[in-house]
Amino acid sequence: MKEILIPLGVFLFLTLVIVAALVTYFRLLQHRTGVAEMAAYRELAERTLRQQEQVQAQLTELTARVAGVEQILRSVG
Repeated sequence: MKEILIPLGVFLFLTLVIVAALVTYFRLLQHRTGVAEMAAYRELAERTLRQQEQVQAQLTELTARVAGVEQILRSVG
């Protein structure tokens, strides 16, 4: 009976070490994926902000043009 306990203990210990290493490895992969997704989200947010600023500038320009057209129409009418 003693001959089987030592190899069984070693086998269980090695199994636990391998399982712990695999769990740690997959958590690391999950973390890396999360970091990559955050970087993509940050890039998307920055691009969206730039586009909103461009739209705001265009809207300001159009507002000025409309005001000019209104002024011309008032002077004619």
